[in-house]
Amino acid sequence: MPEVRAPERRRERRRSLTEPGGETNREELAGAARFTEWSPATPDALTWEGPGDRPPADLLRAALAEGLLGHPWDRGFPRYAWYRAGDVVHEFRLTGDSPGHYTGYTLHPSEWPEGLA
Repeated sequence: MPEVRAPERRRERRRSLTEPGGETNREELAGAARFTEWSPATPDALTWEGPGDRPPADLLRAALAEGLLGHPWDRGFPRYAWYRAGDVVHEFRLTGDSPGHYTGYTLHPSEWPEGLA
């Protein structure tokens, strides 16, 4: 019987930090991004649990400006951005509706991207 192997992964792994590159203007990314509230379909889905003093849109812009970004890029925006405040990490993910529109939720420490732990 021939050996069966899994195909090689063509895209970068999810939840891993990447450098955006020298040509990327992080301030422009942050200014063009928009936060969209996410309503989970099930009660066990990831939800937003964050500091009450800063709205999610501010945290999204901070994540993009500080460069905590993840591949792949889609229409000029990173698919993932993360913001860490102490022992809480928020993940922002492109929604796919329009360029620069993100939704966000809080991650369990076991789900944190490599490099943030």
